[in-house]
Order: sequence, then structure tokens, then C-alpha cells
Amino acid sequence: MKAMAPQSTDVVIIGSGPTGSAYARIIRRDWPEARIVMVEAGPQILPEVGGHLDNVLDLAERAKLEILAQGGDRSPRMSISKEEWEARRAGGFDASLLRRSGLFIANEGDDGEGLFAGFSAANVGGMGTKWSAGTPTPSQAERVPFIPADELEAALRTAEGLLGVHKDPRGPDPVAVAMRERLGQQFNPGRTPDRFVQPMPMAATPGPNGPRWHGTDVILGNLVKEPEDTFRILADTTCRKVIHESGRATGVVLARTGTDETWTLSAGTVVVACDALHTPQLLHASGVRPKALGHYINDHYIVSQIAELDTDAPMQAMSWIPATNELPFSVTIAPASLHTMPKSADLSGQPIGMGVFCPADIDEKNHVAFDDSKLDWHGLPAISIRWTQSEGDRKRLEWAKQTALKVAEIIGRPAPGFATFVQPVGSSLHYQGTVRMGEKDDGTSVCDRNSRVWGFDNLYVAGNGVIPTVTATNPTLYSTALATFGARQIAAARRSL
Repeated sequence: MKAMAPQSTDVVIIGSGPTGSAYARIIRRDWPEARIVMVEAGPQILPEVGGHLDNVLDLAERAKLEILAQGGDRSPRMSISKEEWEARRAGGFDASLLRRSGLFIANEGDDGEGLFAGFSAANVGGMGTKWSAGTPTPSQAERVPFIPADELEAALRTAEGLLGVHKDPRGPDPVAVAMRERLGQQFNPGRTPDRFVQPMPMAATPGPNGPRWHGTDVILGNLVKEPEDTFRILADTTCRKVIHESGRATGVVLARTGTDETWTLSAGTVVVACDALHTPQLLHASGVRPKALGHYINDHYIVSQIAELDTDAPMQAMSWIPATNELPFSVTIAPASLHTMPKSADLSGQPIGMGVFCPADIDEKNHVAFDDSKLDWHGLPAISIRWTQSEGDRKRLEWAKQTALKVAEIIGRPAPGFATFVQPVGSSLHYQGTVRMGEKDDGTSVCDRNSRVWGFDNLYVAGNGVIPTVTATNPTLYSTALATFGARQIAAARRSL
């Protein structure tokens, strides 16, 4: 293994998800001769490097691949039972959420308010192989206030290009258009046109048989065709430590996943782009422990609602009610498949699923904890989450529930037999804040506006964890945009040598 492994590189990126891939692509654009190594703890599960699992049409085959992508726990999940759906319909806690491939409870809570859902997944492409592909634009209130507005807007447009965003990948859908018009009559007044009710922007390419969903294969582009001496992905490889001295990262300690044999890869720059749970975990294990590391963990809630649309014509497109300063919820509306659910005999129209993404208060005390005495499957300190719901969260959730019911009434009516349901926080898998950026190094952030870790010349972090603001909007476009600042800085520093 040691003879085959690279011994040095210009840039090493730990993690192969969307933001890590964005770093690689922008660095290549601005620094053509850079040697880049990407490290991924999981396997390559698809022929397309970083391809999206939803493009696998054979559902049995897709289920097998999802298990391979679960990280350390690769046991099959049980299907949802009738009793569990009955509990959900009655407004009870839906334990089936824990059976989502790779999802687990990441704290010690034992009730709905205290639960925080964690996620363990590892495969080439990271969450880019499994994500919803939704790429809505954050509202002004959600954006980093200390990055100039024009710079952030330009970065968002760059991110749209990297992800391959299409504004309406399902194309003309008369039923969806009519529904949006009704919703727009209620929600559009007072908004700017970019925040009107609209199709959900998606990272997808339209096709005659439906969209082709984009994973990190689209972000990486031709990088995967390069010789291994200029770009290489080390799959089934874990990073145990970032080596550093006097404010400079010099390399990383790597191991084949599941083994204890390690080797060192020297690097001019290190980018840690695992995710918002595992990036602070690796920094902690490496002795990089700024005060804010792992703290301020945040995620938006999802208030789920099933509505009934009274029409015989099918609707396929996904729609979006954007968050604004006045209404801080991002609402996603899409056809719902109820083939696995018991459903009321009173449900005669088309079922429509709705997720009202509800922001949660940011609190320094909410944090990721690390147990140095217990190692996980990466060989790193085990993760748990300490999180408490705020009074503001509870009030906002009541508002979100009323918004869900209001939207359902505009669509048609709330579907009979299905309660308005609040999923455990964390279920969206949009964790943020654990390596948050800040305007200055005052102990409340981990990195600067370019995602460079405070006190280091060449150590960067990436992913949703860098987002320091309260959000409701799906964050992938946002965090990919923020990643472009760091990637550009890395390339610019090299050019100045």
C-alpha cells in the first residue's frame, strides 16, 4: 500500500462531497498545474465517479448501493411498518426516520424535543450521491453579513455553474403552474420577483424520461480523466490526523479504512471537507481546537404536511415558496408517493408532500462532543450531540405548522388521516455552524470569511459547517458558493510565489 500511495501533493482535500469537489474544480481552474489528492473514507459505488444514486432506476440495486454508502454501519434497514405510519398519522414520533440509510440518533435524548438526528455516510461523492439536488438561493437575511453582497452574489452564480443548476428541470407542468399561481396570489405580494413562488431550482439535466440528477461527477468534470499524478481520489481511505506545526499544516496521516496501518502524505495545503460533524471531529483529533470548534451546531426543522390536490391530472414538478425577512420559512412542495402507507378512504385526490423548513435559534451551548476514550469506525473520537430546543424554536414551529396548513388549504386541503408532523431536528441533514466563519478571531468562529482556520496559513474547512447564520433554505448551493472563496485564495497564494 505504501509503495502505491502518493507521498506528497500540493493540495489534499479530505472528503469528496460537493464542497470538497468545488475546491478541486476551482483550484484546477485557477492553478492548472496543481497536484490534487482527494481522500474519501468510503468506496466508489457507481461507475460514474460521484454519480447520483437516484439515476439508478432498479430500486433493488439502488437499495444495495445505499447500504454500501452508509459508512461504518452497513446493516440493512427495516422497512416502515403499518403501526409506525399509524403513529405518524396520529402525530406521534416516526421511528422510521431513523431507518433512512445512514441516519441515526446522535445524542442521548429520549423524547421528540431532545432528539438530534445524525448521519453517517461515506462513499466517493459524499452526500452528492444522495442529496435531494435542490439548489434554492438563500434569502438576504440568511447570507453572511460580512461578505460584500456583490461578491457573494457572484459566488452563488459560480456555484450554480459548478452544480449544473436548472431552474425548472421537469419543464412545463400545467398542474404545477396552476398551483403556483394560486399560491402566488397569497405569498407574492410585497416580494421581489426572485422570491416569488416558483419551480424549485435543481441540480439536474432535463431528459425525455425525466431529469438526470447531478452528483459530484458534474462538479469534478474532466478532473476524473486526469492522470493520477495530477488528480487522484483515494477511496476507502480515512484521515486520522492533520499534521501541523507553528500555524502551518504540513500533511495528513492516512490509513486504509478498517485497518491500523498508516502513512503520511505531505501537502502544501490541507482542506478538511468531511461534513459538519466529521470536520470538527478531525480537527479535534488533530489538536486543532479553537474555542468555537463543534459549537453553535444548528439545523432547520422540517414540518411535514401531506395535502390533497383535487385533480385527475398528475403533477410531477417540485415547487418552492422562498424564505423572506417577513416569512422565514422555505417551503418545498412535490408529489407524494403513498404506496407504502396506509391511507384514508377519504383521500381521493392526488397526494402532495410539503416540507416547511423552519429555522432554529443559534446557541453556543449546542455542540458536537467528542469522546477521546472511544473511537468510531474512522478511528477517530466518537461523536455525540448536545442540543436543547429553545423557546423561540417552539414558537416558530407553531407558526410553521400554521403555515403548512395554510399552504395545504390553498393547494386543496390537508390530506385526511395525516397529521402535521415535526421531524426531529437534524433530519434535513443540513447541519451548520460547527466550523463557522467569522469576521474576526474573537473565539466565536473557527475560520475567516475565506474558510481559512484562524491561526493557520494553509488549513481550510468546507461544507455546511462554515455557515454562521440562521437559515431555512437548503444550504448546498450556499456552502458551495462559500467554498469558492477559499479555493480561489489557495490558487492565488500559489500564483504569488
